[in-house]
Amino acid sequence: MTAHIKPEQTARSVLDALRRAGARGLTLYDLIDATGLTTSQVRRGLGYLRETLPDLKNSNAVYSYSPRGHLYRTQYDQEAVEAYELMRIAGESTRSYRILTGTVIPHAKQSKAKQIRLLRRHLQLVVDETNDILEPG
Repeated sequence: MTAHIKPEQTARSVLDALRRAGARGLTLYDLIDATGLTTSQVRRGLGYLRETLPDLKNSNAVYSYSPRGHLYRTQYDQEAVEAYELMRIAGESTRSYRILTGTVIPHAKQSKAKQIRLLRRHLQLVVDETNDILEPG
């Protein structure tokens, strides 16, 4: 059993490994080898890094994941960053759509609260517009 390591420490180890890799990036398995962490710890470090990287002082690092090469990077690569952003937004749109159709709409039909109806309408607009924007042109 591996000792518990704080997310900040796992994120620091992952960030150091990604900085050493530079533009070539690292796969999950490369990160495991480079850091000596477990799969779970590397994933937790990546999650923490994704949330905190924009706040790091004296850093211009940008978190990105390239689905084509399954590579994680902190160096800016416009194509990889844009593909990553679109992948994440599409995933969130799908998740929001499922929440909307599976939970919010059925509950809003039963609810008498004005807030629920307004939130349902707002979420519906966001999901619809996101899907329109992401639709291949």
